[in-house]
Amino acid sequence: MEYTDYYIQDNSDIETQKYNAAKGLYQSGDYKGALNLYLDMQNTAVTSNLYMEIGKCYYKLNDYDNAESYFRNSISIDNYKNLSYIFLGNIFYKKNNLSQAIEYWITANSFKPDDESVCLNLASAYFAKDMKLYASKYYEKYLKYAKDKSSEKYIEIKETVLKFKEIGEDFYKKSLQALGNNDTLTAIKSLEYAASNLPSNFDINHLLGKLYLKENSFNKAEKYLLQAYCTDSKSIDILQKLAQVKLNLEDYAGAYCCFKRIVPLVINNQKIYLDTLKTIKQLFARFKSFDTFSRENIAEKYYKENDYPLALFEYENCVILKPETMEELSEKIDKLKQFITPENEIIKLCTEKGINLYTLGEYQKSNKYFTKVMKLADSSSKEYKLAKSRLLNA
Repeated sequence: MEYTDYYIQDNSDIETQKYNAAKGLYQSGDYKGALNLYLDMQNTAVTSNLYMEIGKCYYKLNDYDNAESYFRNSISIDNYKNLSYIFLGNIFYKKNNLSQAIEYWITANSFKPDDESVCLNLASAYFAKDMKLYASKYYEKYLKYAKDKSSEKYIEIKETVLKFKEIGEDFYKKSLQALGNNDTLTAIKSLEYAASNLPSNFDINHLLGKLYLKENSFNKAEKYLLQAYCTDSKSIDILQKLAQVKLNLEDYAGAYCCFKRIVPLVINNQKIYLDTLKTIKQLFARFKSFDTFSRENIAEKYYKENDYPLALFEYENCVILKPETMEELSEKIDKLKQFITPENEIIKLCTEKGINLYTLGEYQKSNKYFTKVMKLADSSSKEYKLAKSRLLNA
């Protein structure tokens, strides 16, 4: 009996040549030529990267429908740190679908928080949605991460941000002067204007929320207290005031959640701790159980509106009210945390890798990780200070 060996041709070199040629055409601006080469490669090599490159060609040729399709295919194969998210954000922004654009850019930002272009895109999109709290956050991030701090764009944005900051701080001072004269109405008007210019300022939101609570304007009080909470989620006074607001709005489940959040923060203050536990027991005894379904709906509403900090707040409330939902909601909660503070996980990983290499005497290699920590971390944080000390000793 005769056996026939089938010869399997290795086309890897040919594919590499094609890929490099397509890449060269793309870089020279011949997007159609690059596309034809990339499309031909689909017959032998289907990868996430190939689909992304095809999507980029279609994007450059203004064929957004085909571009979107290929970017989605790329993500379906490998969604880990996939730059297709950025292009999908661009496509939906061009289609005037701001909410979808923000979600894609936020996803890209979650694995690359120091991408200045994505930060600026998010700032612009949030500003267009009149969500100034988050717009200001990403303008600040753009200013922090921009490489060229001498460009006209950078200087213009920096001057605008500083101008708004100056106005906000000026009207905050005026509000304090008005309060000193027992003129609450003028203080509130000044704070409203201050908040419109400096929406991420904790003190402005905190004071405005307290004043509206004192005036029994509970919906407005809730708005500004929640904005303050988004800046500092560990503020005991904010949580206490929010609990009061929610009780007055007859949102007893919301009040219960605020009190539960307070407990670990006051464990060293026996009086407040015992008073808080007493209130929690009274609320629970009165209502026995709380409706988590409606809170999930509220969380979903915030999510669709790209208000990720408040979506997280409500999903966590669901878990507080019904701990057994943690397994079901943990993925959403982790995703939202990554959306809101993407730097945290990267700082943690880079700190660990840097310390390990430093301990082994690999100072030059550790520098790479400590430099990244210093770029992402707040200059007052312990991680920043540790990284700086290791760089100085390298």
